Amino acid sequence: MMGHDVVKKSPALHHCKFEVPEIIFGRGLLSQIGSCARRLGGNKVFLVSDQGLFNAGWVDQAMHSLLEAGLNFVYFDQITPNPKDHEVEAGAKEYIRQGADVIVGLGGGSAMDAAKGVAILVSNGGSIRDFEGSDKISRPLPPLVLCPTTCGTGSDVSQFAVINDSRRHCKMTIMSRCVAPDISLTDPDTLATLPEEYVCTTATDALSHALEAFFSVASSTLTDVNAIRALSLLANGLVRAVREQRPEDLESMARASLHAGMAFSNSLLGIVHALAHPIGGYYDINHGSVNAVLLPEVVRFDLPVVTEKLPELAWTLGVHRDLNGREAAEVVEEKIEAMLDAAGAPRTLRSLGVKREDLPQLARKALSDVCILTSPREANETDLLRILERAF
Repeated sequence: MMGHDVVKKSPALHHCKFEVPEIIFGRGLLSQIGSCARRLGGNKVFLVSDQGLFNAGWVDQAMHSLLEAGLNFVYFDQITPNPKDHEVEAGAKEYIRQGADVIVGLGGGSAMDAAKGVAILVSNGGSIRDFEGSDKISRPLPPLVLCPTTCGTGSDVSQFAVINDSRRHCKMTIMSRCVAPDISLTDPDTLATLPEEYVCTTATDALSHALEAFFSVASSTLTDVNAIRALSLLANGLVRAVREQRPEDLESMARASLHAGMAFSNSLLGIVHALAHPIGGYYDINHGSVNAVLLPEVVRFDLPVVTEKLPELAWTLGVHRDLNGREAAEVVEEKIEAMLDAAGAPRTLRSLGVKREDLPQLARKALSDVCILTSPREANETDLLRILERAF
């Protein structure tokens, strides 16, 4: 049985390596999608998005930009939240049938991860299940441009793709440098049509990315500076962005998502995501909502082994005075709880439809998720079950 103060030691992970795609950020820059695809050598674009983005008018803007750049395109929107293996495989078949040569993903994590999944299959063949885990991709992907329209996913800069296995009812995490896009293009104006609920749940996803990246055993000075910047933006603006949705506040949330994404892509994550993936896969529920529920309990679990980082974290969250370790831990707990409460985030698993009798199997599944490898504190099945029970 692992003790409650076991700290993971993994010196090999502390080599400082930091990889990001080309990043374009700014209001009104969705108009540059066409020029980005053209710069990557595209002639026929495979545009992946969803009905919500089409209804909001952003797909039309993207299509107009592609046409202005002299590009043909194919539009694929057969994607549901928590994208499924068969949707990705259908997309890959359509890409090949249409003779496309570059992929643009426009939307939240579902559209962007689906675009990544299509890219994997058109260059490597097989089933998307073949690539679950770390570094299973052998052939380069086609050129890829990703454009986030939420304030949390981080998929536009990350080395991860998460696809739902419809047979096992679980999320498959694919991790490879290959799945990071060539270009990440963020236009914060697209957040203006995001419903209040999704401003909250996607921003709390960014909060979990930043905190887990900061605590990760693979963190470095380069990931920490991005995690801290994301946490500062979230502490100062998350609640206001949810309540008022002013353009400047939404832009801050888009910046927070970008910084958190750059952090976790290079430092990886932890127990929040290791647990959230089987829950989201089994129940097909919103990823950010699950993270918001789990985050306080996982932070509470991690606090005893991350004491050296707590004073900086407390300062970032707005407590500008000297604190000892115990005081800093209490402040961090209180600030995270208060932020989630004020933003109106969901606070229990039962409110999301999770059933208590399913908790043991969810804890078991989390043990095999790649995200658990970089948790700062080792956890066994009993530890994970206790976290789930406290969050229930």
